[in-house]
Amino acid sequence: MITIIALILVTVGALNWLSVGIFNFNVINWMFTPSAYVGARIVYALVGIAGVWLIAYLIYNKFSPKRIHAVEDMRSDRDHTDKV
Repeated sequence: MITIIALILVTVGALNWLSVGIFNFNVINWMFTPSAYVGARIVYALVGIAGVWLIAYLIYNKFSPKRIHAVEDMRSDRDHTDKV
């Protein structure tokens, strides 16, 4: 569930940067008036935390032992070296 929320937050951040890059219009700053600057900073912080979460999630899942079959590979390597 937290990964889905992180994906939504990162998507919001990406769309915001797209609007800044193409139209020079910051949606987050527009949503929060200058008097509510703290709200915009909270959104930016949440988007950043979500990005860090997704990086860690991708690294963990890409290099997890289940995904790379480390246990089976280690057994087959050990069996192969014993025979040589």
